[in-house]
Amino acid sequence: MAEHPRHADDLAARWARLIAAAGLGEAGMLGDRLIAAYSEAHRRYHGLAHVRFLLNEIDRRASSLGNARLVAFAAWFHDAIYDPSAKDNEDRSAGWARRDLAVMGLPATQCDAVARLILMTKSHHAGDATPDEALFLDMDFAILGADHEVYTRYASGVREEYAAVPDAAFRAGRAAFLKSVLGQSRMFRTDLYEEECGGRARENMAREIERLESGAPLI
Repeated sequence: MAEHPRHADDLAARWARLIAAAGLGEAGMLGDRLIAAYSEAHRRYHGLAHVRFLLNEIDRRASSLGNARLVAFAAWFHDAIYDPSAKDNEDRSAGWARRDLAVMGLPATQCDAVARLILMTKSHHAGDATPDEALFLDMDFAILGADHEVYTRYASGVREEYAAVPDAAFRAGRAAFLKSVLGQSRMFRTDLYEEECGGRARENMAREIERLESGAPLI
């Protein structure tokens, strides 16, 4: 699903502002390469709109973040490599971030912090998360608590990204994942997102499970 060119232009400008604020020099047109990665034809949810959503959330929650700049770098890189059939997307994305941000001049400790943020999205386990890490994980999952129409587009996008998976297998796997999330005592790691999005997330996921198990169209 191609996005309007102006959306890519807006993100390119935001990337330029981010690296300027961090005092970094551009390396190998990294911003262009990231935008190209998120524009890949197979992406239906994990594309430019998802990056833009996360950056908007970071701006909205900046006062609650200890280092919004590092969280923004994590947002840019966390799905930079995305193959629905692969198990190492986050590992490879974190490696890309650590390598190229170091080349641009980001201190090693900060490169490691960005990589850790990315790797935490692999399982969304936040047992020992810092406040910034917990907020970032919640931002990544905030789509679950979106308005019904937005959530429906998200769910359809996920199905399209897994088009190679047979319908019955997708329905069973997706329903099992949603039930595992619903079975937790909290939807989100932080009170901020639990209070704002938790109830709506439960409603959205319960509605999607019903569609998955009833055989209703998913796209």
